[in-house]
Amino acid sequence: MRFVLTLVAVSVGLVACGGSDDNEGSGTGPNPSAMQATLTSTNYVAVAQEALSSNAYLLDASSFVTGAQVSDPQVFVRFGQDQLTKVSGWFAKAPVQAVGAVYKETEQCDGGGTLAIEVNDRNNNEQVDAGDSLSLTANSCRVDGEVLNGQLGFTFNRLSGNLESYPYELSATMRFTNLSAQSASARVVGNGSLTLDVKATSYSTQTTKLSTSSFSSATTYNGSTYNQSLQDYETNLQTSPAGNSIAWTSSVNGTLTSSSFDSKSVRIATTTPFVRLDSQAYPATGAALITGAAGAKIRVTAASATTLTIDLDADGNGSYETSVNKLWSEML
Repeated sequence: MRFVLTLVAVSVGLVACGGSDDNEGSGTGPNPSAMQATLTSTNYVAVAQEALSSNAYLLDASSFVTGAQVSDPQVFVRFGQDQLTKVSGWFAKAPVQAVGAVYKETEQCDGGGTLAIEVNDRNNNEQVDAGDSLSLTANSCRVDGEVLNGQLGFTFNRLSGNLESYPYELSATMRFTNLSAQSASARVVGNGSLTLDVKATSYSTQTTKLSTSSFSSATTYNGSTYNQSLQDYETNLQTSPAGNSIAWTSSVNGTLTSSSFDSKSVRIATTTPFVRLDSQAYPATGAALITGAAGAKIRVTAASATTLTIDLDADGNGSYETSVNKLWSEML
């Protein structure tokens, strides 16, 4: 699977790793000015873990961390990858129609259920261009043991080059409308939009940005629902050659609100980009600050590709009075 498809699909995976605000299904997150979370010696490790995860599931195990915290969240990744490989084909076979007409077809999903496709080829050239859009509606569509329902839409803002070769540039906005995945143990629902911007010179030289003004999702597991949302959130990834390896450099900036800290928010900002080589499971360098109520801060620093340090400044006076070392594998 080519890298751009993986990154687009990874953004779909965000749905499976987070939660929603109290208005599940509305597509709108809570007020970004909601009260900030209080950071204490009791909760700072858990808050750091969730803040790291909010970046990790946007960028995928391949670009930041490995592992998953929700039952099989990668179903959305696989689903997105499978559909994006078909986009050019759907546009190519859409018959020339009157301007503004939408081409529709329905496909059977491999495990049962259907996927309804609507292609809006605005200039009728049977190619993906800026302004074109695509809508996918899953109806009990079974993928790898999970049942998907709801809608995922794509609007292509900019495209130059061919997505099947290098170089190319792509900008696309993805809209999630009550997109859900139901497994034997969990149900995940997502709403909101994400904008993806990619500039790719080669497989090893690319820059990718994922941003959202508001994205929310809800995970129900063992009868309990976990809610999370992102506001004014942006994550960046750069890949570049590093000897015989590829270096993955990521950063994040935005607001995270979660039911795990009383539906209050924290602000996340990368102070030194996280970097890992493709031979490593986790970043060997990088640091981030997580800010809560009254200026309290959590500092997360990669000590190596296996360990990280988490420091707490609970009173916001600039002095970190509590510290702990953790394995990356314990956190993500």
